[in-house]
Amino acid sequence: MDFSRNDHPTPFRQRWRKLLAVFFTSVPLLSSVVRADPADDAQKKSLSGDYAGAVAAAQQSIKDSFPSEALTRVEAEALMAQGRYADAYSALLVGLPYATSSIRLRLLLHDACLYTGKSDEAQQVISSINNILNALAASAQYSSAPLSAQTLADAGEAALLQKTDPKVILERFLDPAQKATVPVRDAFLAAGRLELDKHDYNLASVSFANGLKAFPNDADMLEGLAAAFRESDRDQYAANAKLALAANPSHVPTLLLNAENLIDAESYDKAGDTLDHILSINSKQPEALALKAVIAYLHNPPDQAAANAQAYRDKALLTWKKNPRVDYIIGQKLSQNYRFTLGVKYQRLALANDPDFIPARVQLAQDLLRLGQEDDGWAMAEEAHTADGYDIEAFNLVTLHDEISQYTAIPTDHFRLVMEPAEATVYSARVLALLEKARATVAKKYGLDLTFPVLVEVFPNTSDFSVRTFGMPDIGEFLGVTFGPVVTINAPGSHESNWEDVLWHEFTHVVTLTLTKNQMPRWLSEGISVYEEAQADPSWGEHMTPDARERILAGKMHPISNMSSAYLEAKDVHDTQFAYYESMLVVQFLIEHYGFDHLQALLHSLGDGTLMNDALAKNFAPLSQLDDSFAKYATDLAKKYAPAWDFTPPAPDTSGGDLAALSTLLPPELANKLTRPAVPAPAPVSSNAKNFFQRLDDIQKIADQDDWAKARDQLKELTTGDFYLPGPDNPYLLLAQACRKLNDSAGEKSALLTVAAHEADSLPAMSRLLEIAQSEKNWADVAKWGEAVFEIHPMAPTAWRALLDAHEQLGQKAPGIEAGLALISLEPPDLASLNYRVARMLQPTDTDGARRHVLQALENAPRFVAAYDLLSILPPAPAPAPAATPATAPSTPATP
Repeated sequence: MDFSRNDHPTPFRQRWRKLLAVFFTSVPLLSSVVRADPADDAQKKSLSGDYAGAVAAAQQSIKDSFPSEALTRVEAEALMAQGRYADAYSALLVGLPYATSSIRLRLLLHDACLYTGKSDEAQQVISSINNILNALAASAQYSSAPLSAQTLADAGEAALLQKTDPKVILERFLDPAQKATVPVRDAFLAAGRLELDKHDYNLASVSFANGLKAFPNDADMLEGLAAAFRESDRDQYAANAKLALAANPSHVPTLLLNAENLIDAESYDKAGDTLDHILSINSKQPEALALKAVIAYLHNPPDQAAANAQAYRDKALLTWKKNPRVDYIIGQKLSQNYRFTLGVKYQRLALANDPDFIPARVQLAQDLLRLGQEDDGWAMAEEAHTADGYDIEAFNLVTLHDEISQYTAIPTDHFRLVMEPAEATVYSARVLALLEKARATVAKKYGLDLTFPVLVEVFPNTSDFSVRTFGMPDIGEFLGVTFGPVVTINAPGSHESNWEDVLWHEFTHVVTLTLTKNQMPRWLSEGISVYEEAQADPSWGEHMTPDARERILAGKMHPISNMSSAYLEAKDVHDTQFAYYESMLVVQFLIEHYGFDHLQALLHSLGDGTLMNDALAKNFAPLSQLDDSFAKYATDLAKKYAPAWDFTPPAPDTSGGDLAALSTLLPPELANKLTRPAVPAPAPVSSNAKNFFQRLDDIQKIADQDDWAKARDQLKELTTGDFYLPGPDNPYLLLAQACRKLNDSAGEKSALLTVAAHEADSLPAMSRLLEIAQSEKNWADVAKWGEAVFEIHPMAPTAWRALLDAHEQLGQKAPGIEAGLALISLEPPDLASLNYRVARMLQPTDTDGARRHVLQALENAPRFVAAYDLLSILPPAPAPAPAATPATAPSTPATP
């Protein structure tokens, strides 16, 4: 443990380590005695946001008595909150002689020095704090006098300045101060903020929640809890932020969080209003000015953006010229808006001001990795972890690097594909082929000449994918994410989606982000990607559903001018899915009404720096006209979707009965992978016979009684009309089952084909169609449906075995060899047979390969007669060339 800065001599550091161990493990806590304090009234005003009133009350009490530690602290904190840093500095100098051993006042003085340009004096303050800590540690060896909980909490915060081991700070300083007879507010706040800084959001939420138990309705605690939930639980975030501002309407940290959220929602004007409110409280507030710089980049014309941002940055650094948080915040928010190159620039500026500022190192590592600069990115992550072993994000990245370094990297002219070795062996060639097809199709369509190789990383472990993508495990349910030159994908085995569909979607992001120089809103990027899915294959992408119909007709759709809010306001997977659908619908509307060339022009306008709504008006029509026309377009589509049916959702069925029925369509090794997604909280089902779900439930009950003929007749009625319902409530799967029970092969196949035409990720339908084709020995269909199963589960032997059989029968040797080799790599029990079959297909064109595989067949099965027969007709292997005789070197006369 090193409790001092590196510029202190080694003996001092050793002495501090020894004395601290003695002191903080042997001294009991002093129970605080509750007394009336003249600072209480001033502190209440400060905590409620009446900073001017707090200053006045504190100064009056000082005038009436003397500048006690408590009064000086309240006065200085309230002055700092208003940006009156020089006044706070003066007040602290007046108060310190009355509290000569106060760590807390010196912590405040340290900050006041930084914000008044006295960096040298700030270092001297740290030295004076060290002297106090040394004196306390020394006295602990000879005295049993207890240390107050407040002093312990103050010492813990002081130890943070010394880059002390966070575990030591929490266990020996802050935890005991929290558990004292009278808990210390500062201890909860310091612990929670430390945990937030280290990206330990779960532990931070516990610290702040415990703090609220001891200090109810405390704005600082509520804001900390909001920050801890900001990325994981939007409702918890919003509720706690609202409570914080109710307790203190001028609470700057909460207002800053809200401003960031508004920026994320592209509500730049509202974010600017919130920041103006902060600056009315403290005109020098650096984080608010940093966010103003971010808005300048995101919401200013290109010829003004950089200059305006620089002006706000300069103002943010006026008080503390080397404040690393200013550039860190600017860079972080720009990176969150996919401006990674700018993000890198600002993190480097932050580190130039403070090379030890770990948050900037971690963010820089992430930005470099998202730009595809892997060597520099991983090196920066390692540096951050070495400097701070307790930063969870840095630790996650370093751990992931150890894992990903074992992956297989396959470079081509256009891509660099990184996959887990076993998966790479099986289907990396297919991934690269699809990427090349997408490049030739989508990039060409949008007129983009990609001049850089795209990095594509495929992760079989969802936590590894999440760490690579977000820095933390278990962030959302994403199938893939694209940063521009870098694509990260969850491997197909981790989800029940069509991986080709997912990859096509993500590559489309590469195209649109590159065209716009990453200057496009999420909704447009997602909308184009979903639209292009359906253009590539009608069974891909998002389509109208009962849920989408009801939302549109209920007026819950977002206007084009505010489409970005659809993603920020999403509270569950259903909201997010609808956001994807309505984004796609906007793109479809724009193309149908104005033409694809106008969409291309929109992307080029965004790339030139034109603001989104201005670009829409420039390339299509005024926003109000677009909003009205789109609303009518979507409403007309919704009204045409199954107008005769009521789709009020039923109560969720937890019995799993429908899944049990559907699982009969799957082969055994895949049946256990079928799961039912969560459904939204239902409304009561009407007794109307036209309620679709009620009718389906009634038919399921008929089927449960084995009256399959009646069930089939009613299912045929249910499936009439020009609409399709995807998902587990799809009646076509039940219709297929009914037809199968009745030996109605044509009816079963027709129902399954309908599913396959609409849902490329329906494993039950694809698997059953494959089974039917195999029973009919329709080898063309076996190949077709084998491919369909492969597109969902490329590591499943079922698909590859079907493809091997089909291509053998069709005489298609190249794809047959591919399927055989994939099966061999999966190591099924019939390796001898598989090697023999591959050898037979290789025989006409590759006798060396044929010989190798037939010998492997014999190694697995030494009595394999057919393998011996094949080996006997293969030409013998060429004799190895004789080893070259090394030339004799001329003798060299010995040197005397």
